[in-house]
Amino acid sequence: MSQFPRVEELLPHSAPMILVDEVLAHEGSGVRSRVKIREDSLFVKDGRVPAVIAIEYMAQGIGLHAGFEACRKGNPVRVGYLLGTREMNLEVDSFEVGDELEIEVERLFGEEQLGAFRCSVSRAGKQVAAATLSVYQNNNVEGAK
Repeated sequence: MSQFPRVEELLPHSAPMILVDEVLAHEGSGVRSRVKIREDSLFVKDGRVPAVIAIEYMAQGIGLHAGFEACRKGNPVRVGYLLGTREMNLEVDSFEVGDELEIEVERLFGEEQLGAFRCSVSRAGKQVAAATLSVYQNNNVEGAK
């Protein structure tokens, strides 16, 4: 059993848009999480998920970090928005059903509403995607879930 809250408690999404399966670690400015690609996973076509979807896995990793921060402060989880990405590298064309991906995000700078995160996705211990994402978090809790 995980020592962390369920992903559904940390992200302002509902099924089927929750793509991350579980939190593996949370330390200060970063979160590690896991995604297992299943046949019924969102975005699977012909047994594969396009690698560009890694950006959403990374964004949800950032959402987990924001969810932890909200819980720590006793605040509700809020909606966040991806503003942009820099230096995105995709080392593969796709992920396959059965792949287990580890997502790591680390806050580089920012305040409560605006920030930048270094993000990566690894498969079998090898980095397959990386980017720096800029995000904005709305103060309004409407629209969550």
